[in-house]
Amino acid sequence: MAVDTNFGGNGKTDSYGGAGDSKTGAHHLIGLAETIKRGLPPAFVAAQASAHGAPTGTQEFKVVNWIRTGAIIARIDPVAAGYLSKDELGRLRLPPVGQLGSVSIQRALPNELNLLVEYVLHNLSDADYTYTGPAVAETQILLRTLAQRFGYDINDIATFNTKFRNPVLSTFSAERLQIIYAGKGIDGVVGEIEKLKRAGMI
Repeated sequence: MAVDTNFGGNGKTDSYGGAGDSKTGAHHLIGLAETIKRGLPPAFVAAQASAHGAPTGTQEFKVVNWIRTGAIIARIDPVAAGYLSKDELGRLRLPPVGQLGSVSIQRALPNELNLLVEYVLHNLSDADYTYTGPAVAETQILLRTLAQRFGYDINDIATFNTKFRNPVLSTFSAERLQIIYAGKGIDGVVGEIEKLKRAGMI
């Protein structure tokens, strides 16, 4: 099983030298590095960076540190490229993209960020794991329960996975099957899988 190492800060004083932990999964930081290296727009990069934490309240430092880390990996100066800016205290901040710089809100509210709604929306969309994780776990049980009914031995792991489990999940998704199970019970799931059997896919 692959391990997703966390980095992107020291985990203790990441909030501009104060208490804060901006460490996050390597997949997030490497993805940001790729996006930065490809030269995608700053608003896009900031929205992508916000997946693991909305930059609102006192949490902007996390998104800033993730963009900075991605830029280090990409070997690009994040300020020169417009991915980050410096405030009057010399702190790295999210830049004023679009029309956000037309009024200097940070002059009146120094700790307020340059915010686009996309940053918060993307954070909310990334939070689907609170449903998808349990849905996958439940659907795995359902598929193991139904395997013999469709002619598969759960002890023959390779065949079970490649000929039954994977085709079912790649066609319907665990989330869809869990929703069907919740509404129609196991017979509803059987009905979906039978569609694949009739089509010769399992």
